[in-house]
Amino acid sequence: MTEPYKPHKKQQLILDRAWEHVQSVPYSVSLRWLFYRLYQEGAYTDKNGYKQFKDLMSKARKRFYKDWRPDTLVDDTRRIETWGAGFKNEYEFLCSIAEDTYCVLDMLRTQESIVVVLFEAKAMSAQFNHYLPHASATLPFGGDPSIPAKWAVARLLAERWNDYKVPVHVVYFGDYDDKGQLIEKAAKADILPWTDLMLEQEAEIHWTRGGLSKDHVERYDLPVSIEGKGYQWEALTDDQAQEIIADAVGDLIDEDAIARAEEEGNEISDRFSERFREAFEL
Repeated sequence: MTEPYKPHKKQQLILDRAWEHVQSVPYSVSLRWLFYRLYQEGAYTDKNGYKQFKDLMSKARKRFYKDWRPDTLVDDTRRIETWGAGFKNEYEFLCSIAEDTYCVLDMLRTQESIVVVLFEAKAMSAQFNHYLPHASATLPFGGDPSIPAKWAVARLLAERWNDYKVPVHVVYFGDYDDKGQLIEKAAKADILPWTDLMLEQEAEIHWTRGGLSKDHVERYDLPVSIEGKGYQWEALTDDQAQEIIADAVGDLIDEDAIARAEEEGNEISDRFSERFREAFEL
């Protein structure tokens, strides 16, 4: 059995403070995001501290220090695909239909605009999905997107316009550094012309940079990235990120209309479940 991990006093304080940050937000966070919280508080004084912090967190999670576990932090770059689950028999299948079937109405038909969110920091997928659960689509770039990925975005934008005939808004969130701005510029230069090629008629497609910007860097007094080459999204606190996201998306998503559609879907589901149980005497 692995010996209990016994960090020294300073490491204990860092781990305890890091745990407070993990618990402070309602979504999973990355190692990099967590480091920036401590870096801005002075627990580490330069970018070289990232390696020390990475080693410390590795030991704490692998050896189950206090409440730390291997899956405490998120890794959005790798995903295990599974296969093999299923129903045991016909009765179990029918019961599942009666109990779990939910009528999901097309929420986008309630909207006066369609929002597609693109962002550079792949490890912050949980954050964007949490604060924008009703965006029509979210896509992390995680660096330079591939040609197939950009083509898929162009196809999505064209499909959204052709299906709903309301303004489609692309809102992009990236790092404020040379590389981050080049990633957005290159993606936009390919995606929008490709979208035009696919459209059945002239469309209203908008592209907006939600952040980061020079104004955000100055407003929040963000630290230079640990690579020393600009400013990264992970440097934002949760409150700061939430504010930027809300400012950028604004009233583009009608949450009241979505709530009404969800309530209608629930009512339809209840009626279906009752009739289905009566028909099959479940």
